[in-house]
Amino acid sequence: MRKSLRITRAAVSAAVAAAAVMLVTSPAGATSASSQWRIPGGDLWEVNAWHCATYWDTCDWTASVKLLGNNPANAIWINNRTELEAHGVGVSIEISKEPKATLTMVSESLGQVTWTNNNAWIADNSGTMDPSGATVYVSTRSCGSGQVTPDIFVSEKCVYAGAF
Repeated sequence: MRKSLRITRAAVSAAVAAAAVMLVTSPAGATSASSQWRIPGGDLWEVNAWHCATYWDTCDWTASVKLLGNNPANAIWINNRTELEAHGVGVSIEISKEPKATLTMVSESLGQVTWTNNNAWIADNSGTMDPSGATVYVSTRSCGSGQVTPDIFVSEKCVYAGAF
């Protein structure tokens, strides 16, 4: 029985050490979501969300909205609204973003970054999330809306990149 206990402890210790090495040394994976919708005129409306899947201290994030096609090639305006959230009990999050975007903290654990681009085919945001230590996981929700032509308005379409 004692030999069995030693073997079990050794196996658990080796597994924990291997997991720690992988977490610290391997490149972070990604959690992402992407969807496309066909809009009048034949173009595609694409919304994307991405953030690191594992992190030690901070987590990079990126979100975008794209008008894909040539009918027209650019929208009158195109907007990306990104929600970044730390999940867990009593958690908080700090968010960095590109200078052009607007950051609004909805709560201690949820921030919203917004950017509108005029006469463009893309509105994208990126930055870093810094969740508090009690965070179980982070999520990124990317939403896009826009005025493609005077007659074509795209209401907000969203994708969600959660824990896995």
